[in-house]
Amino acid sequence: MIYEPICLEPSSDMPMYRQLYDSVRHAIGSGGLRVGDRLPSIRKLSEELGVSRTTVEQAYQQLCVEGYIASRPQSGYYVEAVVTDAPPEPFLPSADSPAVRERPIRYDFGSRYVETRRGDMELWRKYVRAVLSREDIVSSYGHFQGEPALRTQLAAYGLRLRGVNATPDRIVVGAGVQPLLSLLCGLLGEDAGRVGIESPCFPQAERVFRDFRLDILPLGHDRYGVTAGELYDSGIHVLYLNPANTESMGRPMPIRRRAALLQWAETTGGLIVEDDYNGALRFQSRPVPAMQSMPGGERVIYLGSFSKLLMPSVRLSYMVLPPDLALRYAERGASYNQTSSKIEQLALADYLRDGHIEKRLRRLRKTYADKSARLTELLSGALGHTADISLAETALCVDVRVACGMTSRELAEAALAEGVRVMPMPDEDRRAHVRLSFAGIAAEDMPGGVEMLRRIITNDDKDQQGGL
Repeated sequence: MIYEPICLEPSSDMPMYRQLYDSVRHAIGSGGLRVGDRLPSIRKLSEELGVSRTTVEQAYQQLCVEGYIASRPQSGYYVEAVVTDAPPEPFLPSADSPAVRERPIRYDFGSRYVETRRGDMELWRKYVRAVLSREDIVSSYGHFQGEPALRTQLAAYGLRLRGVNATPDRIVVGAGVQPLLSLLCGLLGEDAGRVGIESPCFPQAERVFRDFRLDILPLGHDRYGVTAGELYDSGIHVLYLNPANTESMGRPMPIRRRAALLQWAETTGGLIVEDDYNGALRFQSRPVPAMQSMPGGERVIYLGSFSKLLMPSVRLSYMVLPPDLALRYAERGASYNQTSSKIEQLALADYLRDGHIEKRLRRLRKTYADKSARLTELLSGALGHTADISLAETALCVDVRVACGMTSRELAEAALAEGVRVMPMPDEDRRAHVRLSFAGIAAEDMPGGVEMLRRIITNDDKDQQGGL
């Protein structure tokens, strides 16, 4: 039976559900379990292994989310996919692989670039130069929590654009979301408990949680995102979300669901980490106010970033802590070093003060609305009804799901070998799923890139010229 070779180590640092997950996955990879095989019920396996039903349920849930097994109503759990235990290949060829050497990137639909005009660069340089001329300021270390001038402007900016309720003393500045999450995990310590994440999750955030050896529970979702009901008995203390753009919908989480999650946090004493990635950049409709601005928002830790509003190379993000955590941080703050450039912080403070961020937002919304419509039109014309095409608005991407005889990874590698960069996502319903960002690619380059992608998907080897 499946559970005979399973060996769980209660003294291990690895959570029990993860040990069970690894064991079942190994059984599938080694051939001990084949497609169509029925797994023991949650109750039976928990009794045989002497573990809680919750442990088995979490392991099965993760295996279901990743597509290794499937739950059949009134029947049980069955093996759904064949895997091997060979080390996974990287999603994309390395920089020195033959494919990359032979074909430079001609059409880059990756997410590492944003729309930037020469005037934007000149304006930013102006503010940086102005700070550099103040020798009395730049010759000293920055404030551990972030420059007071910037935190003052961030408090006003967050309220103005996202409805965020914050005073400067509750704001912490850092060089990106990952350093801020690391600081938060250290601040919470053992209070972090179990962390719930919507699956799939922002991988850089999940990496931080795993590095701190936190017990992570991947959460299922319905059409509106994570459900509040499953949280109450889950043991979760921290819930990580992007309500501005849920993974399940690609749209904002509805207000009723937000309220239900806030009620869970208030009732259980839990915390919600709201990663408001590009929440202000919505262009098809007005941006939805941050979850932190709602009643019960004092249980929310808010994360904001400027990577897509300014430039990815300007590593400036900020975190708004609830009052009790802000006090805890202030008590130990002198032990932390600031990770973000003092010069860029002060330049951004003046940039915000002078109202340039609103002007840039208005232009970016118009630009991205036009580019998203153009890319969607090109993809629809090229692939027709053979693919599902949807907009991930605040991610500044268009998703393509297509049955093409390749996995998402294989499709991305084939595209890269032809000079087209796309981003592979988890396979869905045995279809490849790739994501194309329109943020950095020039509009005039889109037709050629889409045409090349069409040829790869349809296995059309004709040497066609030009775009669509």
